[in-house]
Amino acid sequence: MPAILIWVALQFLVTVVLIYTTIDTVERNISSYAQSLERLAVSRNSQNFGFMQSLTMVADAPRSRSIASFTNFAESLHARYPQISGIAWYEMDPDERVRLQPIVQVPTEGESPILKSAKLLEALGGHHGQVQVVVDSKLQNKYYIIEHVRNYKNHFSIIITIDSREMLKPSLVDNCPKVTWTSGELTLFSNISTKNNNSLILSTIERRIDVYIGDIYQKPNDNFLKTSINVEKPIALDAILDNSMLYVFSTFSILIAGLSSYALHQGQVTRRLREAERLAKANINRLELEKRHEHASRVYAIGEMAAAIAHELIQPLTAILINSQTGVKLMDAMSTPQANVTSILSSNVKDAQRASEIIRNVRSFVSPKPTDTACTDIVAAIREVVTLMEALFAECGFEIALDFDEGPLLCKIGRVEFEQVVYNLVRNALEVGEHLDAKDRIVAISALRTDDRISIRVRDRGPGIEEIMLQSLFVPFSTTKVSGMGLGLSLSRRIVERAGGELSGQNHQGRGAIFEIVLPKATVGIASSNRRQPLTADEARRHSETKQS
Repeated sequence: MPAILIWVALQFLVTVVLIYTTIDTVERNISSYAQSLERLAVSRNSQNFGFMQSLTMVADAPRSRSIASFTNFAESLHARYPQISGIAWYEMDPDERVRLQPIVQVPTEGESPILKSAKLLEALGGHHGQVQVVVDSKLQNKYYIIEHVRNYKNHFSIIITIDSREMLKPSLVDNCPKVTWTSGELTLFSNISTKNNNSLILSTIERRIDVYIGDIYQKPNDNFLKTSINVEKPIALDAILDNSMLYVFSTFSILIAGLSSYALHQGQVTRRLREAERLAKANINRLELEKRHEHASRVYAIGEMAAAIAHELIQPLTAILINSQTGVKLMDAMSTPQANVTSILSSNVKDAQRASEIIRNVRSFVSPKPTDTACTDIVAAIREVVTLMEALFAECGFEIALDFDEGPLLCKIGRVEFEQVVYNLVRNALEVGEHLDAKDRIVAISALRTDDRISIRVRDRGPGIEEIMLQSLFVPFSTTKVSGMGLGLSLSRRIVERAGGELSGQNHQGRGAIFEIVLPKATVGIASSNRRQPLTADEARRHSETKQS
């Protein structure tokens, strides 16, 4: 399947390139072809007006010689130049009216053009010595060059009929572009076929050039004929598909697609193996962290339970001790004491005293007391927890936002114990966010200096802490979780307090809950491996988002 997709993509790419290349080539060819038509039209226009000047000079000679010379010259022009389809010489009356019967007409057969068009008849009486170009919708595919001559010896007009189809014919070869020559609404020439072409037309390239037909020795004026030559070339899809280059590339692209598919498959296998290896390492690290934390939790849980049991047993044991001591005194005061009863009561007193001593020792063992632990880089420890919980963040769909002060943040607390506290707080934040929207699934962790102390905050955007739970938040065995024991926060507070710090929790003013750890700042240096690394670009962005929220 990937090979087919690659082949289709390559085919599509090459087809698009061929289309644009073809369009660019056609545009250049059309521009060049339109310019060649313009040069041909201008050249033949100059030629036609040169013929008009020559005919006028011949006609202005003495009449006895001019008629024969004019006839021979006109017949020669008509025979040699296909665009000249007719020449006529008309005698004019003194009142500027034309005599309908021409003096000379070439070819001789056919009707005089002025009998077909009132517009021509009107133009014959135009200004003397000026050449006019006239077009009439009644006379298709033709235009007329007219000159009116009047001097002291002659008064006449000459008409040259130009076949507009022959004007551009030298450039109209087979398979040439479509050419339309127009003057206003009138079409002088068009080679556009009326045949239906069922090919899909992708684009049509068009060029338009204006050409003035008139006296070459004057600037364009009202006597000129303004025309436009429009050249267009449709680009059909079948012309692209017939391109031999496409077939060559199609064959070549099959090989490329096969090789690409194989390389893609190998790349996917390699990526999967690397991803599996990365996930395995992440799981191993996470399991090691959880194992350490679980061990620490069990140790502290045992301590909490021992403290609780000691607290609950000390009162009844005290009562037993007091009652037993009182019984001994009463037996001693009796006139006839019972020796065996006194012996039993004395034994109870000794056992109660022994039990009380054991409980005092347990309470002394689990009671908060200052510890002499090594300095821990708070930032490095938090980063360690975040790194090992990345898989859990991804599974729950959460993002982490970090905000740390610059420089090392050192506290005298065991690193594993501190990581256990952070892990518990972050894990609680993830558990309360199961039903949150994606935009609220963010856990923000900050570590900031405040005078001689360091404040670590963990904030979520969940529903917050119920009011009824705020009073017993850190009480052992107090929980709202179905499967929880209620020892996590209690153990976390005990760890922080042993390091001389404080752990508190409350609802945030905006939304969610915020837990704050306040620890005394240590001034002793630590190993370089524990020093804080620079903030990454991603953490800097999240830092900014956390401050804004």
